[in-house]
Amino acid sequence: MAKINQQDIDTLRERADIIEVISGYTSLKRGGTNTMKGLCPFHSEKTPSFTVDRARGLFYCFGCQEGGDLYKFVEKIENLPFPEAVEWVARKFAFELRYEEMRPGEQAARGLKARLLAANAEAATFWHKALMDSPDAVDARRYLKSRGFGREVAERWQLGYAPGRNSLCRHLLGKGFSEKEIEQADLGRRSERDRSLYDSFRQRITFPTWNLQGAVVGFGARAMGDAQPKYLNTSETPVFSKSRVMYGLNRAKSSIARGADALVVEGYTDVIALQEAGIEEAVATNGVALGESHFEQLKKFGHRTILMLDADAAGQGATERSFGSHHRLGIEVLVATLPPGRDPAEVVAADGSEGIRKVIDQAQPLLEFKIEQLLDKVQLDTPEARSRAVREVAQVLGWHPDPIARHEYAFMAAQRIGVDPEAVQRALAEGRVAPEASGDASGRDQDRRLPERVKVEREALQLLLTRAREIERWTGMVSESDFTSPARRELFRAAHAMHSSDRQQPLASMADDLSPDALSLFSELAVGADGSDEEDLARRCEEIFVRIRVFSLEREIKKRRNTLGGINPVTDPARHDDLFTELVKLEAERRDLLRKIRGAA
Repeated sequence: MAKINQQDIDTLRERADIIEVISGYTSLKRGGTNTMKGLCPFHSEKTPSFTVDRARGLFYCFGCQEGGDLYKFVEKIENLPFPEAVEWVARKFAFELRYEEMRPGEQAARGLKARLLAANAEAATFWHKALMDSPDAVDARRYLKSRGFGREVAERWQLGYAPGRNSLCRHLLGKGFSEKEIEQADLGRRSERDRSLYDSFRQRITFPTWNLQGAVVGFGARAMGDAQPKYLNTSETPVFSKSRVMYGLNRAKSSIARGADALVVEGYTDVIALQEAGIEEAVATNGVALGESHFEQLKKFGHRTILMLDADAAGQGATERSFGSHHRLGIEVLVATLPPGRDPAEVVAADGSEGIRKVIDQAQPLLEFKIEQLLDKVQLDTPEARSRAVREVAQVLGWHPDPIARHEYAFMAAQRIGVDPEAVQRALAEGRVAPEASGDASGRDQDRRLPERVKVEREALQLLLTRAREIERWTGMVSESDFTSPARRELFRAAHAMHSSDRQQPLASMADDLSPDALSLFSELAVGADGSDEEDLARRCEEIFVRIRVFSLEREIKKRRNTLGGINPVTDPARHDDLFTELVKLEAERRDLLRKIRGAA
């Protein structure tokens, strides 16, 4: 695809009505002069925390921290890459886009990806034909049949058999692919002995992995017999990242989007067995631990996920690793525990889809599973042991953002431990640290909990974003180093660059190049920011920017004091005196600024 003209992207962003687009996904009501509010389309909630600022062309959810401009909304809600999101908006508003020729580097990257996808497709076809027809694949066909996968299933899932040696490499070279392309797709590797090219997968059953657009991006490969490792997977390539692709999601996404709970299982054969049995929402990872990026993918299509992981150490470990991610992402996660020693494919083979549905129906919330797992590991036979258990449970419960749910889990845990529910509640109150991403309808309660220096930095950034021209006389007082988090520093750089530019740009265009954390902060601060009158603005600016400088000086003073404490004035008097002089100057500057603030007040 040729590159879309940047001027058209900016013009369309300004002309398109963000309210009209978002109203197609959630009901919005007036919340302020230029803002509308409604239930967030990206996570489940009962109190509206989703705000759209028509004047600035931005949206932000105070519950799940999703935010950005119109294009970001369409990217997220429609699961589209940026160029396709722009084209989606253009079609909706009958806007004709212009396209430009891509730069040589962009053309090369796009061309390489197309070649690697073509090589993967050719490999899938070659291996599938070998499975179906080759005498070498007799054992592979016999194994698949033992798992209930006959010829029709193998065709539907394009299962294959990699004979090995260098048969695939020779085939691909004959089809016009270069050795370099074969290596870059991880279909072939170099021999350390003579640098010759050999097949990456040999004497293995192959499982193609498709992206959401239906292109083969990589493979899983199962060994025959007792060969180790049991499974191999395509390494990271320009078209394949294990943490960004889920096996079977290209087929499962429609079922999940229609309301089915995503069902995460361990392996390729589990996905095939479940989907063939009518459990169309089954997906799996590609040989990596279940992580936050997988939950992000699933959240694009639904808000609820059931983990049906093997009831062994690996499955339990994956469940523990996933704990915590779902709260940050606003996705509900449950755990369906399988009978010991059986995987989903075996349950389907023995009990049919009804057997799997029964396991699904008994799924329990991830937090409940975590608590039971924790209590299974501890003795509860003495008051001291029960006290330890209460504190460990309280630590787990502290991450739950919902106070009502916390209360219910605390009551359940108290019964299991054998203590008064009030004991768990007290331990929870003593030790709980609210997660940074916990949501509320307005975001104001969260703001009150922030450290004072963070509040001041956020206020300064909000003014830089929304009142930059009016506060120019104060902005020179601060620099990037005065901000104490990567996201705030990034946002300061972006705001400073935009307002220093000769080209007038809409505020929403800043969303294009920000990292996810900076984008969330940008949307939160810019959406619905209120205006102050000139007198209030001047007083507010002076106080905020002076206080930022004071906080920065206090950090420098603390650093100098720590360094000074480690220098012996007898053995190194010159360095000691220099540092002491610097410290005195910093202290004097800090006192002068504090007097300025008090005088302004």
